[in-house]
Amino acid sequence: MFFIEGFELHKLTLPLGRTVGDNNCSYDVINVVALVLRSNHGHMGWGYSESAWQGKFKNDAWYIRDVPSVSEMEAEFVASWWPRLAHKSPFDVQDERVSFSSGFPYLDAAVRLALWDLMAQEKDIPLYSLLNPDTKKTEALSYGSVLDFPLTDEEALDITGKFMADGFSIVKVKIGADDVQRDIARLQLIQSFAGKGVKLTADANEAWDVRTALDNIEAYIKHGIALEYIEDPLRRDDITGFAELTKRSPIPIIGHDYVNNFEDIKRLVEYGGLSGIRTGKDIDYALQCIALAETAGIPVYLGNSMFEINAHLALAFSQVDRTEFSYLATNDIITSPITFKGGYLQAPQLKGHGLFPLPEMLLKYAADHKPITKVK
Repeated sequence: MFFIEGFELHKLTLPLGRTVGDNNCSYDVINVVALVLRSNHGHMGWGYSESAWQGKFKNDAWYIRDVPSVSEMEAEFVASWWPRLAHKSPFDVQDERVSFSSGFPYLDAAVRLALWDLMAQEKDIPLYSLLNPDTKKTEALSYGSVLDFPLTDEEALDITGKFMADGFSIVKVKIGADDVQRDIARLQLIQSFAGKGVKLTADANEAWDVRTALDNIEAYIKHGIALEYIEDPLRRDDITGFAELTKRSPIPIIGHDYVNNFEDIKRLVEYGGLSGIRTGKDIDYALQCIALAETAGIPVYLGNSMFEINAHLALAFSQVDRTEFSYLATNDIITSPITFKGGYLQAPQLKGHGLFPLPEMLLKYAADHKPITKVK
């Protein structure tokens, strides 16, 4: 019989290797919850979640939260999750994985991913093959995300140049400045530098109302800026605004990175008329979004994810058009990080998601210095 027999819980503070940000924020470190569930068959299923709260933030979002201490999370895990998982097969706790929530959302996200990892390891297959046994993908289209709003022109071009040197054919630029001329200058700079062989997309991070969005889009076009699409131009709850903007905009509108509730994203798709869905912070939520996109006949665009875990969603489903990559130093703590070739992520062959941390890195970046809990 296959069952979960123990766990270990870590809280990490990881440097990103550079400053990143948008019109709402800038930061250079993140907190990470890393949970491993151990099985009686010797598997170690790793689950992760992240928080970007140490930095400068103008507006709130669901992922801008302080992560509790390891002691607090352990107490919550033992009280809420562990009775539902201990000595049970990950295959038998689907209802709990999908619907149960504790008082710690970051802990819940890590548990869900760890369960997926355990199930794929037990099946002796990569996670993408568990998500869709019929997939034949060996690589998946990726786009370079500069995360450039707080960067100088020189810094933005340096990162863009790295993407180009590695064969990326799509680059995303952060927009949404109070002065549209700032956006125009940055977009023109990167467009001129990258040339016609690279497509540009842009992310406004909820900066506008409908009128401002239409005015700015008109200004971009008037200045010869060719954008493939714009992400998240309006607030997440502006459903009627999205419906009007999507109908009137000559540039496709997709969203929404600030939504992590399925009913909310469903409402945006059905009434807001999105041209594509942004998702990827949680596998179970992303699976719902992918099914919704299939029904609506629109593509899915996956955002940045911890250690590029979204590679498995991109490899599993043809509805996924592309996934985001940003050259972050967090991948340095992983034994076998996802690799990219010519702007395409390459399918890993390890069992499960294959994104296992180096033990010395867990110690190096531990946010709370205390013994790791092990339960049997």
